[in-house]
Amino acid sequence: MGEGDGATCPFCGAAWSKDMLAQLDRFTVPSGCACCGGAPGAHAAAPLPTEDICCAACGRAIYRGFAAQQESQS
Repeated sequence: MGEGDGATCPFCGAAWSKDMLAQLDRFTVPSGCACCGGAPGAHAAAPLPTEDICCAACGRAIYRGFAAQQESQS
């Protein structure tokens, strides 16, 4: 991979930090999305992510955790 390859923040264009990538890895499985891994029945086996994944450079939330989404919709 070259220096310009990889995930970047959609807001400021900064490359994802190692901590951001590690956080994403904690809440995802290789076969699908962060919330259910492609199988909604998996919710019972693994808790839904509650932390936002925020850009290390600009601080804006790139992915919202479920608790954060629910609070902001109240």
